[in-house]
Amino acid sequence: MADGTDPTLDLFERAVANQSRRLLAIARAIVGTRASPEDVVQQAVTNLWQHRARYDWREPGGLLKRAVVNESLRLLRHKRMQVVGDEQPDRTETPLANMIENETVSRVREAIGKLPDHFRAALVLCEYENMSYADIASSLDASVPQVKTWIFRARRQIESMLREYVEKNNLGAARGM
Repeated sequence: MADGTDPTLDLFERAVANQSRRLLAIARAIVGTRASPEDVVQQAVTNLWQHRARYDWREPGGLLKRAVVNESLRLLRHKRMQVVGDEQPDRTETPLANMIENETVSRVREAIGKLPDHFRAALVLCEYENMSYADIASSLDASVPQVKTWIFRARRQIESMLREYVEKNNLGAARGM
């Protein structure tokens, strides 16, 4: 540019600023709080910046998500971490209901944390990010049928892990299960 500014820098900064909350949510859902989701996002963004010339920054959403997913999975493979999430805000009206809700959220997060890395990543991207199977497949370098299988198996494993808890607390009837 004539004024000496780098157009890539401007596009990159805007993309990161616009996507930062979503990127943090993805990282938090995959790695939990035993690792810093902020560090995962920072490393992913740093990696992208180092190789910025390779990418088209006019449509950066998918690229940024994929980088965060890849960095999260790299970290999980390296440290074999469990997903542990932040506490959910209180959306209940009674102390007992609040305790049950917190316990349920904790149990679900614990079950998700026990899933194989690829199952967890596919499930998080599907359920929490509402990504299409094709986008998930692209993000995880897998085929669409493979992604569908991972999500199906992840759901079945979570259901199996939580079956006793749901039955014991009569949560299935209350939630339409």
